[in-house]
Amino acid sequence: MKISPILPQHLADVGQFLHLNLNRQFSPQQWISSLTHPWAEHVPNHGMQLHDGDSLVGVFCAIYSDQQIDGRLEHFCNPHSWCVLDTHRKHGVGLVLQIIKQTGYHFTMFTPNGKVAQVFLGLKFKRLDDRRYRCFNLPGPAVLRSGSVVESRRDHIAAYLRGQDLHEFKAHCDIPWLNFVVFGRGGELCWVVFKPTRWKRLPAARIMHVSDAALFARFNGLLRTHLLRKYRLVTMDVEARYVQAAPQLAWLEQRTPPKLFLSKTLDPAKVRDLYSELMSLDV
Repeated sequence: MKISPILPQHLADVGQFLHLNLNRQFSPQQWISSLTHPWAEHVPNHGMQLHDGDSLVGVFCAIYSDQQIDGRLEHFCNPHSWCVLDTHRKHGVGLVLQIIKQTGYHFTMFTPNGKVAQVFLGLKFKRLDDRRYRCFNLPGPAVLRSGSVVESRRDHIAAYLRGQDLHEFKAHCDIPWLNFVVFGRGGELCWVVFKPTRWKRLPAARIMHVSDAALFARFNGLLRTHLLRKYRLVTMDVEARYVQAAPQLAWLEQRTPPKLFLSKTLDPAKVRDLYSELMSLDV
């Protein structure tokens, strides 16, 4: 048995392995593309791989990113897609240990199933807040007020953004299954990333990133009206950790599966879904 880093020359084999053994919904090239976004200046590997002789029998992928958090450059590793053949399952934890022993990173794990989550909790990962708000998208008069901005045309959004917001939008704007909206008033603008989904057979919007919790609280009525009128999305859900207060007429639900992180210094409120498999794969 041999555990080694997944390097660029190994990606073709890794993409094929994941397509055949983890999820055939994604082609080998889609798996490869999900791992190769230029989100970090230094990418030490794309995860770890397990070989039995010359045969690839397991992988654990990783996405690396450099993120500005409170004016500091922080380095993240996002392990995901842990897949080991049943015949070699007992060797799979070695892949995990090889990834998380890397120093200088905050680690996030956003799509574990229940059994995988227990493994990571045993390795001192912690749960992120699993509460989320859901509300109906009701049309409101805010969109008619002077100075209101609501823009979701992908090729127009960049003109409204500056600094870190612009950098993060550009890092994700080429991912086709993500949607973006800028909204606000009087130069105070928030932007969000969302994906259409369904809730109780109703078309819904899942908010995956909020750039400014305070502005979201003030102006989410603009967003909700836009989601209903343009996209015909009847409800919206947003994780409680993204916002300062519940949207009007919202109720709390529990998010599943759990989202986990491991960091010695980072406040869990600063952990975001950007730069992760939730963005790079249409999951």
